[in-house]
Amino acid sequence: MKLLVLCVLAMMVTMAVSQLTRQFEVALKVQIIAGFDKKLAAWINRHGRGLSAVQKKTLYFVNRRYMQTYWQNYMLFVDEKIRKLGRAPNVNDYTAIGAEIGRRVPLQITIYPILIKYNILPKWHPYMGKVLSLRVEDIPVDYY
Repeated sequence: MKLLVLCVLAMMVTMAVSQLTRQFEVALKVQIIAGFDKKLAAWINRHGRGLSAVQKKTLYFVNRRYMQTYWQNYMLFVDEKIRKLGRAPNVNDYTAIGAEIGRRVPLQITIYPILIKYNILPKWHPYMGKVLSLRVEDIPVDYY
């Protein structure tokens, strides 16, 4: 019984420690989505002549969903970078790491062309509009 209680407490502490403060989370989200949206805008400018406005909007939704899906992996990368700092992190550190993630993920090569070429872009649904209407800071993400 004592072992079970200790395991539960250890798990709760681990989850609490792995959560970011709100200001750090916001800095990451804003920079990641800014990088993704910049890549998408450039890709649409070059290759998106045949896309409708709804398809373009859907691609912006794909950016947000991609960030939500891979948030846990980004946290592993962020934790590694923060550990290498050797000091207490600040908002600027998280902003720089978020910008790096936004730059490094090759969505313009791996996601957009495939969705369009093979016609597997999801159809527009109302929940997509709800996610797009949220401010980037308020997009929900899971830590576990």
